[in-house]
Amino acid sequence: MDASQWSAVAAVASAVAAAAALAVAWRAKRIQGQSADFANCIEVVERLGNSMRRVRDAPEEYYKFEFIELLNLLEALALLCNENKIAPSTKKITCKFLDESLAWIRIDARMKELMDEKVTGEDTYAELKEFENRRPREIAKHTKSYAIQRGLR
Repeated sequence: MDASQWSAVAAVASAVAAAAALAVAWRAKRIQGQSADFANCIEVVERLGNSMRRVRDAPEEYYKFEFIELLNLLEALALLCNENKIAPSTKKITCKFLDESLAWIRIDARMKELMDEKVTGEDTYAELKEFENRRPREIAKHTKSYAIQRGLR
């Protein structure tokens, strides 16, 4: 083989190596995205669980504050779900937790009263309202289940 043929072979080999490197980089990026998505799911579960426990365990003088903090977290999560700003698996678990949280609030007279009291205008918890309007069946299913568990139905 002469020099021009070796150059052609080297060019083809370089192209194959570049394509292989691109494929490896794409796969690594995809795996990294999946890992970040998993971490986001875990963080949503942890934050919402902690917030709900703080409401449940709050002494009387802190109950209202902790409940408003929970509502603010739910509002932020509802925004992410409503606007599709999160990865699909994180959205799936976030929406499920929102469904369950809103059902929990609906059957607890004290929380429901506080939530209604905190809605002072059209934009107060607007994302939660929009989320509820989008998923009435899912929330109602959990509401019914929780009511049965608590002996309310």
